[in-house]
Amino acid sequence: MSNSASSAFAHNARKDRKKKEVADTSNLEARAALGNSEDSNGSQGSNANNAFADKKNIMWVLLSGGMAMTFIIMLFLPNTGMGDGMIATYSSMLWCGFFGAALWRYRNANGWTGFAFGSVVGFVLQVVSQII
Repeated sequence: MSNSASSAFAHNARKDRKKKEVADTSNLEARAALGNSEDSNGSQGSNANNAFADKKNIMWVLLSGGMAMTFIIMLFLPNTGMGDGMIATYSSMLWCGFFGAALWRYRNANGWTGFAFGSVVGFVLQVVSQII
């Protein structure tokens, strides 16, 4: 097959795929407008798969906040083994960063910015726990 023929074939294949995607999208929109969705049959498989990608899932905020609070409380309690050392710094920065990322994503903001702010807060809390 010549070079121009193969590029024309590839171009036609791309056009066909694009038409199919547009048709599939319009079919899904039409079904959603009518109230018929693929999940209406009671299957929970696709809902469970979307739980990780769902930015508005409050469970990630609650879980990461709970872990951050656990490590922060352990920083201030005596004889828990979390008051000093690099592991305490890493854990407080990590879990506060996860909480910040989850909270920022829940608010439709950049998760990396939330992770950075949360890590800074975790570091400051670790330093304050050493002073107290």
